[in-house]
Amino acid sequence: MGETKKIPPRSEVDKRFTWATEDLFPSDEAWGQALAALSDMPQRLESYRGRLGASGAALLEYLRLGDELSLSLNRLANYAFRKADEDTAVGKYQEMRGKVISLDVAISAASAFDTPEILAISDEALDRFYAETPGLELYRRALDKIRARRDHVLSDAEEKLLASAGEMAESPEHIGSMFRDADLKFPDAVDQNGETHQVTQGSYIPLMQGGDRALRKSAFESMYHTFEGFKNTTAAFLDAQMKQLIFFSRARKYGSALEAALNGTEVPVSVYHNLIQTVSDNMEYMHRYVRLRKKLMGVDELHMYDL
Repeated sequence: MGETKKIPPRSEVDKRFTWATEDLFPSDEAWGQALAALSDMPQRLESYRGRLGASGAALLEYLRLGDELSLSLNRLANYAFRKADEDTAVGKYQEMRGKVISLDVAISAASAFDTPEILAISDEALDRFYAETPGLELYRRALDKIRARRDHVLSDAEEKLLASAGEMAESPEHIGSMFRDADLKFPDAVDQNGETHQVTQGSYIPLMQGGDRALRKSAFESMYHTFEGFKNTTAAFLDAQMKQLIFFSRARKYGSALEAALNGTEVPVSVYHNLIQTVSDNMEYMHRYVRLRKKLMGVDELHMYDL
């Protein structure tokens, strides 16, 4: 048996195949300075409280500030998240990721007043704003979507409370990600020649797409047998995430977590269910495909690692 084919550390990977995070910020220090520059943003947003319905100019100014903030925050988040993804075991970048999330939550809490105030603007007043402030036309679609959610928007104080819970609400997903990507280790997979291959979340799909059936089976068993050993832990992650989604959907008076998830896409729940039903009604084509694949592969049994 030869040496295990391992995933090279990022420092040894050709830069052509790595993220160019320097296009976002030249260094961690520059990132930190940009983060600090946004530290007063919650206060700046808060200064517009009670003013959004006063004039089209004030509303446009606030919306433009939101755009500027969104672009800056996205750059900060992309840098921190990509650096954290490079090696999830590096604490420095997990801390940076956490700082961005904390700032985002603070900004969301500070701006929680905006949706209730936008909903409080009468149709007549909003039409006047569009006429008096041409630049506001760019935001008509966004404002229409906000006003369409009228039945699910809470009071100013309640919106702020939900926004403040954002960081806590993300915990199940973040803990699950750290467990899968940083802490969980998988046995090496063995190919038909006896060579071993390192199995990770990143290498699994390429291993499963190869023509070596023995390697595919070995990689499949490595991944899923390992997860089977932590089935209670992963079930707890899923349970916590589901409870989070149910809590927020009920808080916003949706009929279900599914309805809440689809609301932003403007897709009716009936369309979602119809899609599932249509797939179910046409499973015969999938079954025919599986039978044909089994025949062409010349195997007695077709397994998941063959698909």
